[in-house]
Amino acid sequence: MKKFFIVAIAALMATVSVKAQHEEGDKTIQPRVGITISSLSNMDGVKSKVNVTYGVEGEYFITDEISVAGGLLFTDEGAKFDDNSTLKLYYTALPVTLNYYVLPGLALKAGVQPAYRLNAKMEVDGVKADLDRFFALYYGEEVKMNKFDLSFPVGLSYEYSGVTLDARYNFGVTKLFSGIDETVTNKMLVVTLGYKF
Repeated sequence: MKKFFIVAIAALMATVSVKAQHEEGDKTIQPRVGITISSLSNMDGVKSKVNVTYGVEGEYFITDEISVAGGLLFTDEGAKFDDNSTLKLYYTALPVTLNYYVLPGLALKAGVQPAYRLNAKMEVDGVKADLDRFFALYYGEEVKMNKFDLSFPVGLSYEYSGVTLDARYNFGVTKLFSGIDETVTNKMLVVTLGYKF
């Protein structure tokens, strides 16, 4: 009987250690929700805007330490301005990252994130205006807001008992406006909490 308990405890400890670290071939799916802290580059009078993001991410472990992840995220980006107006940019994004687990549960990550803009609004004193209509009306084809956005996310995550805290900084490389000389791009910090199944 004593041997049975020793074997049972050893098996339990082995199971716990396996759950604490993923192995080659493991697959997970992770719903995520969190916040974005976004702004714009190369513009004066710009302040950061805090809003929400949510989505889901799948991860596949190539080895015990290296995985690749792909997801679908809905983000509210943009910025606030000194005149109390707010730019609201709504995107659906497809982040793909390569993750390196330096310690059990702790991963460094880098990748690429293509995104498609669903909507763009400017809000002033509670009144919202559609920016695509505004640009079409006043500038015709000369100046446009680009629908496609590309950024490179770099960050880290920590997983404990399936719960994952993820922080990424997205370096935007796509011009937000076409037809103007200035290169204005999105920049954003994304912090999410998720659970891996």
